[in-house]
Amino acid sequence: MVKATTLLFITTLFISSCTKNVDINPAPNKIDPGKGAGNAVITLTGSGLKNVRSITFDLGNVPVAFNTNFNTDNAIIFRVPAAANVGDQHIVFTTTAGYQFSVPFTVLAVPTLTSAFPNEWEAGGTITIKGNYLQTASHVAFDASTDTATIISASATQLVVKMPASTVNTTKLVVTNDAGSSVSTFSVLNMDTQTKLFTEGYGPGVQDWSWDKSNISTDFAVSGTQSLKEIYGSGAWAGMSFHLDNAINANDFQALTLWIKGGTIDTQIDVGTDGVVSGAGGKTTITVPAGVWTYFTIPMAGNYDNTVFQRFDLQMHGPDGGDQTVYFDNVVLIKK
Repeated sequence: MVKATTLLFITTLFISSCTKNVDINPAPNKIDPGKGAGNAVITLTGSGLKNVRSITFDLGNVPVAFNTNFNTDNAIIFRVPAAANVGDQHIVFTTTAGYQFSVPFTVLAVPTLTSAFPNEWEAGGTITIKGNYLQTASHVAFDASTDTATIISASATQLVVKMPASTVNTTKLVVTNDAGSSVSTFSVLNMDTQTKLFTEGYGPGVQDWSWDKSNISTDFAVSGTQSLKEIYGSGAWAGMSFHLDNAINANDFQALTLWIKGGTIDTQIDVGTDGVVSGAGGKTTITVPAGVWTYFTIPMAGNYDNTVFQRFDLQMHGPDGGDQTVYFDNVVLIKK
């Protein structure tokens, strides 16, 4: 009778010990995949995993919401928390008995796209996309077509891409990295489908009729290598002028867009029509900040309504106190 009782006690102790070992000694084998973005599904395989009751991403101690009823002894399936912090870290697993183990994991992030410079392109030209999580970017596409750009260089905060020939007028950009894809909130303009007054030189049928010191320069450029260098003489009220061989109707265009790099002081420039064939013509005044490239969009509607003309003049007020050297680039009429 004593022997039977002793055997029962030993058997019970053995079973209890085995159960406890399963609980406190899980053996993780593989986390698949080993990296992912928020909400990605991942699976931990191994043995003794059934009694895991909590999971935490240790960078910031972000907990995982998961259903323990779906645990098996050999696998746990859960999602990367949407709030998980990006970067290398460990996933910490805790069992019912308080035993902990961890596995390494990398939380990824889809690209963040904030801006492009310049915001227009010609075939073969480059633009720089600013944002975050761009170092693993593998693909840049147009959302308006099947066209793709070529990645020249990539860092965490910027991509330099070579733009293709395309028939689209404007497009947003779709950037893909190892976490997924993002679509830009901004659009970029295809200058090859517009009427160019000046990009890497004067556009077809466009001549320089300026009454200031005007020449093509390689001193500065927004894109490419060339811009228009204009020296406005002190107090001369001089002007740069684009003359078109064929008159255009302002109603056929949305806007005149251009980049201007200011001189040593803020200046004012009147952008007006000349060589008017019909209509009342028009003029609008812009303020050009000193020393920086500034992008201007001048709508046709409200400024040059119902006007057919052959010239755009950019006449500087004054300037006072000395000559002002100003650069112009990517001067384009945007079609409707």
